[in-house]
Amino acid sequence: MSKRQILVTSALPYANGPLHLGHLLETIQTDIWVRFQKLRGHDCTYLCADDAHGTAIMLTAEKLGITPEEQIKRVQADHEKDFDGFLINFDNYYSTHSKECERYAQEIYRKLDANGHIEKREITQLFDPEKNLFLADRYIKGICPKCKTDDQYGDNCEACGATYTPADLIEPRSVISGATPVEKASTHYFFKLAEFTDFLKDWTRSDRLQP
Repeated sequence: MSKRQILVTSALPYANGPLHLGHLLETIQTDIWVRFQKLRGHDCTYLCADDAHGTAIMLTAEKLGITPEEQIKRVQADHEKDFDGFLINFDNYYSTHSKECERYAQEIYRKLDANGHIEKREITQLFDPEKNLFLADRYIKGICPKCKTDDQYGDNCEACGATYTPADLIEPRSVISGATPVEKASTHYFFKLAEFTDFLKDWTRSDRLQP
């Protein structure tokens, strides 16, 4: 049997709260599989990390009166303690908020941009004028434009099942501040995924990935 080099990861838990059973189920299953491959003599490396970016982390930190970095550090310590309690044996458990992650993300972006695989477009989104930030759909609530049920999120109605854009909501409000959002344009950067269609079809159907 030839020695294989296997890179393994599991879903990155979000650095904004404790682990739940779904996290533990997945990591325990992954850990068992990795141990099995190592016992077979393969070079199998199990990597994982805390997903440490996003509006929710920033808002939680603000509510607690700490910096986002402190929030990330607290939650990761709790995650690692829980994983240790279940004897999960990561080869490296890290954070997306790291100098290495920043370096490689920038390197990948710059290479893509230099080769014409990034495009810029102006996108209009709802903006919280009090908090001075753009609002994701889940941070906007209002009256459903279809059935007129109040207190519905910015992308779909839980009462009638309708889908829509945040701008379609009647009397929209920011969940964060209660302010009425305003429309504001900003420049967004898009990866031209379609340009890699043939490459991805070939690669995902090769023996480099499991079926």
